[in-house]
Amino acid sequence: MTNTIPPPAGFDQDLLKKLVTQHDALQQMWLSGYLYGIALHGHPAVSNGESAGVLPAAAPSQPATAIRVAVLFGSQTGNSKKVAGQVAARIRERGWEAGVNDLNDYPAKNLKDEKIVLLVVSTQGEGDPPAAAEEFHKWLLGPRAPKLDGLAFSVCALGDKNYLKFCQTGKEFDERLESLGAARLAARADCDADFEETVDEWIETVLLHIAALAPGRAAATSGHRQTNGTVAMVHTPVPQAKNGVEFGRKRPFPAQVLEKIRLDGRGSAKETWHVELSLDGSGLVYEPGDSLGIYPQNPGSLVREVLYTAMLNGDKVLKFNDRENVFRNILLRDVELTVLTREVVEKYAAWTNNGRLKTLLEDAAALKTFLWGRNVADLLREYPAALSEATLLSFLRKMPPRLYSIASALSAHPDEAHLTVAAVRYHHNDRLHLGAASTFLADRAAAGETAPVFIERNEYFKLPADDAADIIMVGPGTGVAPFRAFVEARSETARQYPARQQGKNWLFFGNPHFETDFLYQTEWLNHLKRGTLDRLDVAFSRDQEQKIYVQHRLAERSRLIFERLDNGAFFYVCGDKDRMARDVQAAVLQIITKETGRDQAYAEEYLKGLKKQRRYLEDVY
Repeated sequence: MTNTIPPPAGFDQDLLKKLVTQHDALQQMWLSGYLYGIALHGHPAVSNGESAGVLPAAAPSQPATAIRVAVLFGSQTGNSKKVAGQVAARIRERGWEAGVNDLNDYPAKNLKDEKIVLLVVSTQGEGDPPAAAEEFHKWLLGPRAPKLDGLAFSVCALGDKNYLKFCQTGKEFDERLESLGAARLAARADCDADFEETVDEWIETVLLHIAALAPGRAAATSGHRQTNGTVAMVHTPVPQAKNGVEFGRKRPFPAQVLEKIRLDGRGSAKETWHVELSLDGSGLVYEPGDSLGIYPQNPGSLVREVLYTAMLNGDKVLKFNDRENVFRNILLRDVELTVLTREVVEKYAAWTNNGRLKTLLEDAAALKTFLWGRNVADLLREYPAALSEATLLSFLRKMPPRLYSIASALSAHPDEAHLTVAAVRYHHNDRLHLGAASTFLADRAAAGETAPVFIERNEYFKLPADDAADIIMVGPGTGVAPFRAFVEARSETARQYPARQQGKNWLFFGNPHFETDFLYQTEWLNHLKRGTLDRLDVAFSRDQEQKIYVQHRLAERSRLIFERLDNGAFFYVCGDKDRMARDVQAAVLQIITKETGRDQAYAEEYLKGLKKQRRYLEDVY
């Protein structure tokens, strides 16, 4: 609900009613901006006998107000930063000022002095703010946040509908700013994994409302940039193929599968694949730490199950995404079937008017349990209803891309991207369920065939700019993928510049069994021999009675880890967010308390400092 501020005592209510009822929307917008300018800079000069407080008959020839917008972003991988840069560029094209700040560096006390704030923020997992926004989030939602009656704001929230608390951080910022008295400039935008279209709409709406605050302000010609008072944003040009076609999320490149190798040994309970893809002719480039986005196909068995369960015609021609296709192909490529989200259940419950589903939606814990492991076919089986092909499509989410950490360095493998993929197969309610992207790569994308891909940059999971800095990498299971790229890149740098000082590379790897699950074992041992890997600590949890995980190995190396951290080392974690990453962080806190002799509060501040310096970095999911 939009915040409204009651008029002060003595305000002429009749005049307000007259202004609202006797002027059209354009005139009201002009008046709003004119009065806003007076509030910012004081009354206009009085001349020619005009009385103070009386509006001139005509609009002034000079702008009534100079517009300055503070664009703040909180980003985990760089998407929020990218959106912040886009909206700032569009603001400057209008001739207005835009200051861009990372919430990791923004002084929270400055917020009360801002007039217009656009906040772009992502959400991590089930409702957590990104590491860069943690302090600002705690401050804003805490008792020290000031009243913000003079602030106009809008929030662009980035998230993923696979999570129950979709865009939770953005929602919390939006609600809190309003409760502190700030006025919503434009409604919050909640963006799913494919966010470009929603972001474009939000930017257009925001610009429209800012324009209402700048009467008489002529729009600058396209391409103009006003940079005074702004924080420079790094702009990475979109790479182009040799034929001039730009490949990206909206237009993925058809990458040929070069080779697939099963990494697990015979008898392993896991199924892990090394997949090599060709980027030749794409113009796509990446750095260690970036991800490869893949648009998968749903398993054909799941498509058949949906058609059979709902008794629908797979050969029926329908229009979807502005293209006509047979229903079976739409289910195969264009919509999400393997993952069930809250939004799908809400739409299905509303259309079927199913009381049991509506009750389920009111219980967050029960809903989370219900969604886990289920797919669209499960929903149709357990809550059957007669529906048409078009109706089912109206419930379903567009197929989102899956992101995989790239397990190679371009310097070591030109025009290629390598992935480490764990095939997802499990039984639920006595039926086999398959992951969309993992089994697409493992089963259906054979060598010589193509997969639609794009590069997803992760600006905050990168090697140190200083080659001499030490790094500590914790990557159990497929979490080791980006660290294969890290070590390859540093190995190539050492080969090309032998006289340059190189930092030490230390890897912690874990999996169930040494004999069957030591991913890339030969490569790691070769790096150890060459010195491009300084240390390798492994934890094979099921090879002994007492389970051993990477956090236990960290504790065993407590003194050396702290020495390296205290001397500027970077610490990286990749893999499972809910268990592994939490346990690793707890282990690091214990290391700090043990090696410093200080208390938990000191350790937490020390770790917070590492995160703020971007020396404790996570790529977790």
